[in-house]
Amino acid sequence: MRTSFTDGETAVAHGGAAPSISVTIAAYQAERWIAEALDSILAQTRPADEVIVVDDGSTDTTAAILADYARRSDRVRVARQDNRGAAAAFNLAFEMASGDFVALCGADDVWRPQKLEWQAEAIAAHPDVEVLFGHAEMFGVMEGDHARPPADMTGRIEAREIGDALFAENFVCAPSVLIRRSLFERLGPFVEDFRAEDYEYWLRCRRAGACFYYDPRTLLGWRQHGGNASAQQLWMDQYAHAVRDRYAGDVRDRELVRRTLAPALFRIARALVDAGRTDDARAAFRRTLRYGRQAPPATLVRALAWLALLALPARAREHAGRALVRLSRALSH
Repeated sequence: MRTSFTDGETAVAHGGAAPSISVTIAAYQAERWIAEALDSILAQTRPADEVIVVDDGSTDTTAAILADYARRSDRVRVARQDNRGAAAAFNLAFEMASGDFVALCGADDVWRPQKLEWQAEAIAAHPDVEVLFGHAEMFGVMEGDHARPPADMTGRIEAREIGDALFAENFVCAPSVLIRRSLFERLGPFVEDFRAEDYEYWLRCRRAGACFYYDPRTLLGWRQHGGNASAQQLWMDQYAHAVRDRYAGDVRDRELVRRTLAPALFRIARALVDAGRTDDARAAFRRTLRYGRQAPPATLVRALAWLALLALPARAREHAGRALVRLSRALSH
């Protein structure tokens, strides 16, 4: 299933003018990072046609910094809303955007100079692509490579090819994404008040039959710090599981669904134990067991053991818990 081209997109498909590109940024309390992010966008070898920044109710000096950039560059437009979260900010930015394609960028991330140039070249070579993404390197409190898709998924990728792998792991780094605006208009906005809104959206694009494109070159530096979502592992795992639960019916490999969901539920249950949320942990361990023989055996054994432990009185549970943690770690190897 393909979305229809806009006039500008049709021209590209027939060798005409290149599509326009809007860049969107959601900024909240971003005074430490926003200038570096904007500088990296304004220094692109293929300049953005417009840069839209939504200040999501910041109370620091973010608004003043943005106002200064808007004065100095006629490509920078700034909007402000009450604090409603990144998804709501991006939704507003998409409403304001006029480009044929719209790029996402975090207020704390840094693009490589050729990011938009390389993605524009990919669009020219493959006029039917609708979601483009690329590799990112993490920096800050944690360094390393962002997850990559399987080795055979480089360049243009059909929705049917990316689906199962994307279900198993979210390897689409949001600030690397360039999305066709007409696709966004057809599928609707990001889900607000939901911490895995980007992952949900990629699977929604896949369900709609969107054509993806992956560039294995490093397109950006993805900043890691205590204030961004990657530092909040429990609720990120919970929201990611909610996304997979919603889209599990799209996955052709049913055993993959069970192999993916069971260990994820176990990790959530263990984190709930550590957080002192015993009743929630029991429920998560029970859900882990529902995947039966298709789940990794060690996961099922550990879930049973933890359920037995949680049935003990609190004092006995504390002493037995240490031994079970050691056993659980041994079974995971």
